[in-house]
Parts: sequence; C-alpha cells; structure tokens
Amino acid sequence: MTGLKFILTTYSTAFTVSGGGESELVQVAEILKASGVHIDIYGIGSRPLSFYDGVIHFSVHADSHAILREAAVRNKRIFLWPNVWWLGPIPASEVERVEEITRIAHKLLFKSQAELDNFTQYIRVPAEKIEILPTCVSNRFLAQPDKDLLSTVSNATDFALCLGLIEPIKNQLQTIRALNQLKLDALFVGGARDDDYYRQCVAEAHSGITFLPFIQPCSALLRSIIANCSVIAEPSIDPPGRSSLEGAIMQKPLVMSDGPWQREHFENGVWYASPDSVDSIASAIAGAINDTDRHAKVAATYDRAMAHHSASIIGPQIAALLARESI
Repeated sequence: MTGLKFILTTYSTAFTVSGGGESELVQVAEILKASGVHIDIYGIGSRPLSFYDGVIHFSVHADSHAILREAAVRNKRIFLWPNVWWLGPIPASEVERVEEITRIAHKLLFKSQAELDNFTQYIRVPAEKIEILPTCVSNRFLAQPDKDLLSTVSNATDFALCLGLIEPIKNQLQTIRALNQLKLDALFVGGARDDDYYRQCVAEAHSGITFLPFIQPCSALLRSIIANCSVIAEPSIDPPGRSSLEGAIMQKPLVMSDGPWQREHFENGVWYASPDSVDSIASAIAGAINDTDRHAKVAATYDRAMAHHSASIIGPQIAALLARESI
C-alpha cells in the first residue's frame, strides 16, 4: 500500500440517470485500489473529509462547487477531472464559474490532448496545473467473457451494439435509421436521458432492434454483450469515450464520427462516419463488418488501446502522480 487515502466525488445529481460517469468512478476506484491507494467513493459508506489526503473530483458541473469548497477549507489536495466536451463557445458567466472552480484545484487532469485543447480554448489554466493521464480501462475487459450470459437478456446473434444513454448528442436516431437501411439487428444498451428522444428512437426502430436498460459497468453481462456483437457503432456528436476503448480492448470493430479525440485514440483503426448522414453511418457499419482489412484494423486498435489505456499501465501512473503531488 502507498499509504495514500483519497475520496472520489462528483456533483450531487450525477446519478439521477446512470451512465458513463458511473463507469468512470467505478473503474478509477478499481485501478487505484490495485495500485495501492485507499479509495472511497463519496456516499454513506465514506469517511469524513479529514480522513483523506485529498479529493479527486469528476466534472465542473455547477453543483460541484459545494464539495470542492469544503475540501479547500480543510486544505485537502484537489485533483479535478473536468470531464467536459464543449461543442461551441460558452457564455462568459460559465467561463467565470468554471475558472473559479479550477482556481481551487491543485491539478487538472485530462484524459487526452484533444480534451485539454477543447477545455483551454475557453478556460484559462496555468500550465503547471495541467496533467494528461489517458483513460484507463479495467482489466476485467481482458477476462474471458461468458458469451452465454447474453441469452438472459436477448436472443440476438448477428447484431450491432450501441452503448450509452439515449439522448440527442449520442445520435442514436441517425444510427437507427442506418440500421433500418441495412436491415441489421442491434442492441441499444444504457437506458434513456431524454424520454421524448427515446420514444422517437423506439418508434422508428425496426423489429430486430432491442433497447436494454443501464447495465452495471465492467459487469459480466456487459462483457458478454460486447463479446457477442458484430460491431460497436457510436457515431455520436461528441466523442464516444470510454465505451469505445472497452470495445477496442475486447477486439471489436468500431464505428464512430470523425474528430480530434477519435483520431488521437484510434488513428485509422476504426470506421469513420459523418454523424449527420444516414448513408455515411450505414456505409461505415457495413464496412466494419465486411471490409477485408477488418481483422488487421481491429488488431492494430487493440494493440494501441492496450499500450495507452490498460489499467496495468495507467493505474500506477495516476498513483505516482497522487503521491508526488501530495507531499
């Protein structure tokens, strides 16, 4: 053990709808524990702030400020993971609010150069506060999956998989229209954040498209679903995030929209689509399934993901940073 004690926190309403943020906290907690750091996730089972050496906080959401003020008052080291991707300029009032949060942070942690560039085009951050630590993916995604578990929730066999909350920014409706065009079955896993959008997706989906609720991150069931799919399709408007890296480590072909985050993580190892074009998404999905170089691209993407995002590599890096900055 390192002797370090940290608490993971986020804004108070983060889990009114479970999604990628929950997976983030679970996996960071898991890899830091494996690297010898005592980690608690804030809640009924956590200890008073005085127990911890510092706080790792996810998000710059407005509701974040209260817990961070409490940590600052108690002179705790604050490591802030902004976890934000802005699609356009933000109001001056938002810039002021976010900069106030960043001022009380000891370090700001970014999971990629693209994420850092997106953040600092609007928010001023002193260079000495910035650290880039790639997204870590749990070693559980390396374990042999139980492919039979899928049958407990679906009878699908040859299907596309779409992970994440149903909401407009994730672009599932265009993906459904592409799947309809291809007459390809699919599973959408993750529940809904936007009920009206969800209802429209269900209404337009052909009979071979099934919608499943949120499934626990890193779970055996989630890994079984991924293992059984033919392709993972996430041509979202924002970057696809951790789920695409999990798919890469489970050696699945990936379809996604193009962009700086995607290129940084996958180079040419995935099939890119224009998110506003049904034909483009359909072509990319068909390519990911049928391309003659499919296996070579999947293998290259797996190697890249393992080299840059394996928990065995990233966990010790984060633990070393916390140790160095907590002296």
